[in-house]
Amino acid sequence: MSALTRIPAAQYLRMSTEHQQYSLDNQAEALQRYAEGYGFLIVKTYTDAGKSGLVLTRRSGLNQLLQDVVNGTREYGAILVYDVSRWGRFQDTDEAAHYEFLCKRAGIQVHYCAEPFANDGSLSSSILKALKRSMAAEYSRELGVKVYVGKKRLVQLGYRVGGEAGYGLRRMLLSQDGKRKQKLQHGERKSLITDRVILVPGPKKEVEWVRRIFRMRLRKSYFAIAQKLNSWGVPHLRGKPWTEDRVKAVLTNPKYAGRNVWGRTSAKLKSRSRAIPPEQWTVSPVTFEPLVDQQTFSRAQAVRIKRSSPPLSDEALLKKLRVLLAAGSKLSSSILEQSPGGSADTYRLRFGSLRRAFELVGYRLPPGQLKVSEQSRRRRRLQQMLIGQVHELFPNQNRVCFVKYRLAFILEDGAATVPISICLCFTTRREKLLRWMLRVPRADRNIPTLICLANLTADSFVAFYLMRGIEMGNQYSIKGGEDPLLQRGQRLDTLADLWSVAQITPQG
Repeated sequence: MSALTRIPAAQYLRMSTEHQQYSLDNQAEALQRYAEGYGFLIVKTYTDAGKSGLVLTRRSGLNQLLQDVVNGTREYGAILVYDVSRWGRFQDTDEAAHYEFLCKRAGIQVHYCAEPFANDGSLSSSILKALKRSMAAEYSRELGVKVYVGKKRLVQLGYRVGGEAGYGLRRMLLSQDGKRKQKLQHGERKSLITDRVILVPGPKKEVEWVRRIFRMRLRKSYFAIAQKLNSWGVPHLRGKPWTEDRVKAVLTNPKYAGRNVWGRTSAKLKSRSRAIPPEQWTVSPVTFEPLVDQQTFSRAQAVRIKRSSPPLSDEALLKKLRVLLAAGSKLSSSILEQSPGGSADTYRLRFGSLRRAFELVGYRLPPGQLKVSEQSRRRRRLQQMLIGQVHELFPNQNRVCFVKYRLAFILEDGAATVPISICLCFTTRREKLLRWMLRVPRADRNIPTLICLANLTADSFVAFYLMRGIEMGNQYSIKGGEDPLLQRGQRLDTLADLWSVAQITPQG
């Protein structure tokens, strides 16, 4: 069958963060065989790499697909998906049906290419599809239970489960036989599934400040302590300022007294995070070296209970925003952090985002601030995508360190570090030409740097370039693949080529 007579189709590919049998390449290969066998021509690809199928949020590929379908801005008449679970593992099976119905109403049929039934609307296919959706949802529920039990067991054995260690603490990697290997930096992950992690005291200055914070708590509030630390020029982790929530995180977490605690909050199956009562926490007593003794920690908790007040209601939080808005005519996260009674994180947790909270009191962010917010959101999405790809490509390498928006490869012998700069894509106003904005910190100039050029929708990368060194200002606009700056570097066919190239590119 010639290409002219084949039906144009889009393919949707998704792989979650769990270790799955079918990678994106395998899905694409299966869909290509299906297309050739049933007379389709794949003209468009939507991808969600490293994305959970539980919710639509953050699945930029499926969101863009649905947007193109609903708006009519598409050049295809069918959608190919590997199976029902790739479309999603929505806990409400009606949600999965709704998104498929949007396609059907627009005249676009969804084909599940690896399923044993044709999605033709017949009674048998409808029953099987409903069953498959329920099975996909149940798989996530069962997996969640298994993961929960496994993590709980590790905590009871005295190992650390979770993300950052916290101020004053660091994560120490242990081998299978319990020998200490190395401290993990921010963003680093263990490379072997048999390795374990514990908490150890961090830098001496941080440990001293933690102990001083506990002493200050006897006479000062969280907000007053944060103000004092900032006035003294004491930075939180990675140079961030202190806030009420960050001070509270130090003063209320039992890990500072050496106890291994897990399950203080819960967000199962991508649900809204909620606090768990202390009696339901998983606690392994005195498994880490404490920064403060139990008596000091208990005194801080007694002060908290004595001074505690019920958490502010949503309306009370919004009332506070109205007062701040009336006083200063504008709102921002920094303004919230400088006022007592509710940090920016509190508003994000309650209302989903600061922007949403601001809109509820009638304040809209200026266009410039909105643009910065959108760029930050896109950059975070690319960060997570790159981390997932790196973790999959280089699972056995010693160190892969992620710092803020930069990912750094640290070679096994520690002789070289390759920082990575993610470049967002934009179009010029007049010519509508693609451009990429490159920002290189002064400390990273003149050393090997990997440049990652994102596509316009910021859901994948279009090219990778390894530069021997970059001599430029703080910002540079890359004008396509023929840009003189890129011509001085080495283009990588895939991200997988980085390790072999980087090993022969020592830091200068």
